[in-house]
Amino acid sequence: MLKHNLLLYLRSIKKHKSSFLINLVGLSTGLACVLLVYLWVSDELAKDKFHENDEQLYQVRRNVPIGQGAIGTFSSNSSLMLTALQEEVPEVEMVTAVYEIDNKVRLETEKKKLTAIGNMASEDFFKVFSFPLISGDKHTVLSDVSSVVISSELAANFFGQDLDPIGKTLSIKVGEENIDAVFTITGVFEIPKNSSEKFDFLLPYKTFLKHRDPDNIAWYSNSSSVYALLVPKTDINAFNQKMADFVAKRNKYLKGEQVLFTKYSNNYLRGRYENGKQSGGRITYVILFSIVALFVLAIACINFMNLSTARASRRLKEVGVKKAVGANRKSLIFQFLSEALLLSFFSLICACLVVGLLMPWFNTLTGKELDFVLEGEIILSIFLITLLTGLIAGSYPALYLTKFKAVKVLKGKIETSFGELFVRKGLVIFQFCISILLIVVVSVIYMQLDYIQSKNLGFNKDNVLVFDRQDALINTMEVFLEETRQLPGVVSTSYMQGGMTNFSNSSRGHTWPGQSEEDKEITFRHAHVGPEFIETMGIAMKEGRSYINEKPDNDSKIILNETAVKVMGLKNPIGTVINMRGPNREIIGVVKDFNIQSVYNEIAPMALLCRTEWVSNLVVKIKAGEEKTAIAGLTKLYAKFNPGLDFDFRFLDNQYQQLYLAEQRVATLSKYFAGMAILISCLGLFGLAAFTAERRRKEISIRKVLGQSTSQVTIMLSSEFVKLVLISIVITIPIAYLLATDWLSQFAYKISLHAGYFLGAGIVALLVAILTVGSQAIRAGNKNPISALREE
Repeated sequence: MLKHNLLLYLRSIKKHKSSFLINLVGLSTGLACVLLVYLWVSDELAKDKFHENDEQLYQVRRNVPIGQGAIGTFSSNSSLMLTALQEEVPEVEMVTAVYEIDNKVRLETEKKKLTAIGNMASEDFFKVFSFPLISGDKHTVLSDVSSVVISSELAANFFGQDLDPIGKTLSIKVGEENIDAVFTITGVFEIPKNSSEKFDFLLPYKTFLKHRDPDNIAWYSNSSSVYALLVPKTDINAFNQKMADFVAKRNKYLKGEQVLFTKYSNNYLRGRYENGKQSGGRITYVILFSIVALFVLAIACINFMNLSTARASRRLKEVGVKKAVGANRKSLIFQFLSEALLLSFFSLICACLVVGLLMPWFNTLTGKELDFVLEGEIILSIFLITLLTGLIAGSYPALYLTKFKAVKVLKGKIETSFGELFVRKGLVIFQFCISILLIVVVSVIYMQLDYIQSKNLGFNKDNVLVFDRQDALINTMEVFLEETRQLPGVVSTSYMQGGMTNFSNSSRGHTWPGQSEEDKEITFRHAHVGPEFIETMGIAMKEGRSYINEKPDNDSKIILNETAVKVMGLKNPIGTVINMRGPNREIIGVVKDFNIQSVYNEIAPMALLCRTEWVSNLVVKIKAGEEKTAIAGLTKLYAKFNPGLDFDFRFLDNQYQQLYLAEQRVATLSKYFAGMAILISCLGLFGLAAFTAERRRKEISIRKVLGQSTSQVTIMLSSEFVKLVLISIVITIPIAYLLATDWLSQFAYKISLHAGYFLGAGIVALLVAILTVGSQAIRAGNKNPISALREE
């Protein structure tokens, strides 16, 4: 039976090559799409799942009232949380604290000097997390205050692949924490590819506490991330209710602050919070692309169904003869399903070749390191996807072709039913609904990204270099900046705490004249900056003056942004004395609002303080057109102050673009998916149009003999398909509007939707359909009518 069916199918392929190629290209494209998305989604879902205690591993967060009824969610906690959870909470099996060092740190041996990213972690870190330790004991590697654990990559850079670094020493200088000491290597770890955490070394948390200002070891000072292993089968909802006031009852100034335990491995995909609750994140794109890939494959399956049923007349006599000689319907259904499955597996082979060729490009596009290796789980997944595709694609044609009675088939009395036409046209409409929807998605995402890039941020991000304050610059920053100002191409210089894309420090409980009790809950962002910071960044003053003539570390002055003045209710802020990050500060200026985070967030109340404490980044504004000269001079000067270290700088506009890297990748992927959907839909239309023209060739010939022109015949043949696309446009526009509105709602600043986005997508789909169908209609209209009329 199988051999017989295979032979029949091969003959059918030879006889109807165009139909086979259309179906093969469509299904191959659809399957390739699904395989690429499957690899990407699998990698996304696997992030941070490698930890042995994944089900028990939680991160401790804080829900904090930030004023005006809003709640902010913060991942930082007091260093006191570590001991408190260990000693007082029976549901906590184990806990670890991590202090993230903001900038790259200098590490040095006698022969080599490097910079690297590191953290400080408490001694149970490797028991809570499952980062593989190549060397060292997870129970003791972080127990000594002078120990350091390094990554295998850092070990290879310092000591080579073959040398065991255990027992060797590294000189490490961490500027912000005033650490400058020699540490002994006690362990070597690896970072798995599916880890969202990336760091090169770990110092003991004891070292952090040793150098921490004692005044900041308090419940109101939050510096560390805290992670806990909960007892198995802990009811997390009940536990969160129990722990809600854990911090607030320890400090009266933290009224309203609530502790929230969230599953650690969910943070990567569901890391966005609104008013104290998880509100999505990257999981949105995982769901989006999974659905899109399935839709693209569905469109390919629809092509197969439509072409198979449209060309039914070619197979009906075969079915009639087989039924007349005793074949039952089950065997015929099996035959047609077998053909669909064979086509699916032919398509799979082509799809695998395409995926193998596209993998380097796809990795570059997505920023991943995916491998397409046919083994284990992926083979099973591919097999099931292909099997399901074949069954879905072949089911309707198989059921349709085998339902007719043999007598009617052999007498040629089969007529196309309304139901058949309805289903076929409905499938075409569905195809173009998906295509139009994807065109709208691509348009909206691109326009939102363009808006983000062109939006007035309130500061000038162009031609600004940012680099870490490290090594010798910790003590010689002012001298270095003074010499930098003398370099050709340099306009101005300054420094700042944190970065322009996220001033993360915040505080509340401040006081000012006319304040209400509720106002004490307002949370303010704040940053330490240099005297020339406002001018260097091109931030506009609304009133008052900047710090340009002030000396650093002046604790009697403060500058606020517009939003801060507004929420404080200050009518005449200049000269007002307030208590904020220190007592009796005089407001000397108000800057116009500028974005300190991505446009997902509204501009927050903010204070700028002229201080050198905690400064982590230096900024240099350079003249447009003189970038090479300025960078060459800076590189040479940097080497003078930090010999042996590379001048590792970033352009601020590139940093800003990195905030929207996920959206940029989504836009690009959506563009290609939309192209694939349109391509497959057009292939289907091409096949249907060609078959329709062939089926109506005598009618077309008679019309031409009676005087109709080629253009009239073309319009007649095209109008049916154009109507289907127009129906698709009408159906899709409201759906597209709702989806676009929902996606844009996550941005605080966004484009306004207008009819152009939706009508434009419809017009594109309509033009593509007209060109596809029209080409076949013109071809049919130009044929000699005599040849068709001579046929019997």
